[in-house]
Amino acid sequence: MDNSFLIISLLALGILFLFIKYYTPKIKGFIGENKASKALKRLNNEKYIVLNNIELNIKGSTSQIDHIIVSDYGIFVIETKNYKGWILGYEKDKSWIQVIYKYRRKFYNPILQNQGHIYALKHVLKNYKYLRYYSIITFTKRATLKTKTYTDVVYINKLVKTIKKYDHYHLNEHTKNEIVAIILTAKTNNRNKDKAVRVNSSMNKNGSCPNCGGNLMERNGQYGIFLGCNNFPKCNYTRNKK
Repeated sequence: MDNSFLIISLLALGILFLFIKYYTPKIKGFIGENKASKALKRLNNEKYIVLNNIELNIKGSTSQIDHIIVSDYGIFVIETKNYKGWILGYEKDKSWIQVIYKYRRKFYNPILQNQGHIYALKHVLKNYKYLRYYSIITFTKRATLKTKTYTDVVYINKLVKTIKKYDHYHLNEHTKNEIVAIILTAKTNNRNKDKAVRVNSSMNKNGSCPNCGGNLMERNGQYGIFLGCNNFPKCNYTRNKK
């Protein structure tokens, strides 16, 4: 009886340890991303298209991007952290430090992490050579930032204000919709091959492109669903879906 109780207790402790180790950081990360998503809803949706939780697979490496904003002013790539305690670090440090009283922990510099996300995004958008990319790192108020960086490292309540300081027009409406469609298509291809096949198989139902003869496929834009040529970017034909 005692042995059975001991075994059950050890198993319970093991499960609790695994939960704390593997799931608690994910839950905290989800909470932080959710707070950032709510903040980003305050942006004007005619000027900013917000994409949350985009996962891209580039050359065998997965890049999970918390938030991408395709805007009139360029592309914002946002990494969200929900850490507590003091956060110490410099622009080019390989690791930053989290300090909670006597506890100190190193974690990968989120600026470098976000540079990897931007690299993956540039690969997906390789046909757009002159896009402007803005990297922003945002923390919840659980943290006390003690960082010195050129890259924007801000609290979530300052996120929208930080985005709005970049106000030079760079992209027109058509190009913004093209970029969003490409990102969402890349996400679909990476996360759900079967769904991508269904999308491709439905292209013929939408008719042919009058410019090049390619198939038209449904895409989601700021103002709803539209049809675009599957030979994009070689062919830029689009039309509203009736």
